[in-house]
Amino acid sequence: MNILQKQADFGRTIFEINQNAMQESFRTQQQNWQKYFELNSSFGQRLPEVKDVSTFVELQREYGSTLWENTKEATQVQTEIVKSAMTEAGEAVRKVFNNDSE
Repeated sequence: MNILQKQADFGRTIFEINQNAMQESFRTQQQNWQKYFELNSSFGQRLPEVKDVSTFVELQREYGSTLWENTKEATQVQTEIVKSAMTEAGEAVRKVFNNDSE
């Protein structure tokens, strides 16, 4: 395989990795926003149940805890997407340089 073909294949592979990572990232971000709006709606519907300060504080504590867990999960998913893309890109680079040495 000539060098121009190898460069074209490498460019195509990197483009596909980037495209797939971005699509996955956008999809998960969309799901995260949907979760966020559902969370706010759910807790908003529970506000009329609040009759005293302690109930309000407990509702706030539950909301904060749920929001934190969802944020932590979203961050972990995004991190895994980036790690996977970096691993794939590294493999593509190694493949190009391993083929050159042969």
